[in-house]
Amino acid sequence: MRYIIENEEIRIEVESLGAELKSMQDKKTKVDYMWCADPEYYQRTSPNLFPIVGGLRDKKYRYAGREYEMGQHGFVRDMEWSVETKSDCELSFFVEANEETLQIYPFRFAIEIAYALSGRKLNVTWKITNRDTKKMYYSFGGHPCFICPIHGEADKTGYGYDFHKEGNLRFYRNDGETGLFLREEHTMELENGRIRFTPDFFDTSTYILTGNETQQISLFDPQGNNYVTVSFDAPMAGLWSAEGKNAPYAAIEPWYGRCDDIDFAGTIEERAGEMELEAGETFASSYEIAV
Repeated sequence: MRYIIENEEIRIEVESLGAELKSMQDKKTKVDYMWCADPEYYQRTSPNLFPIVGGLRDKKYRYAGREYEMGQHGFVRDMEWSVETKSDCELSFFVEANEETLQIYPFRFAIEIAYALSGRKLNVTWKITNRDTKKMYYSFGGHPCFICPIHGEADKTGYGYDFHKEGNLRFYRNDGETGLFLREEHTMELENGRIRFTPDFFDTSTYILTGNETQQISLFDPQGNNYVTVSFDAPMAGLWSAEGKNAPYAAIEPWYGRCDDIDFAGTIEERAGEMELEAGETFASSYEIAV
């Protein structure tokens, strides 16, 4: 079911399946900043990722002497969430473990995701609770995809990312065949903190930022104007658009965790960037989209 909240500036729509943000529209110009989920390129708009970000080696992980199987980005993006609260400018959703999730992820969890509008900004807050009697291991993140180009150009050449930082940017890639992490460090040369897209900018793989390289990323148009900015607390981020398609969107993804190393052979506790929560504890984090 689709839910709507709005203020004088912005109208958003969120789908209860996955608690997924589907639209963020300027009420005056009618411009929608979110990707339309055209399946020709990518059938989602802003999925929520839990209990893993990215993929597992061979789609499997080990915990407490047992092997489990799980697909890319986990499973809550495909679960039906219940609405907890709704007002004119705020909306929150809730999901929890059930007998089906326990078969592939042996931890009892509860998650609340809240969307709150203020002016031209949308705050997205995660609250993750360990309802189990043992320590819980997990990773999570956002995956918002934004329309690009936004002014009706033929493609997104000349658009780009503004990283709001001095110097160059360190990043890593994932393997094109397996989607797993490659440990070779790369450098993105920036001009005044920015990089412009070329037609093949996204053809190789996802750009994976680790180690708090930046915590604010904008998309800008060919005239150099930033039109959407994502600010986040997360230590990692993914930059992505469908490979080899010059697709008309670009993602800015705040992450707590990432895909397995390509040669990873450990347990879930040993995964790079893995989060952990003691029994009964809650972890809260948020990111903001400003347009």
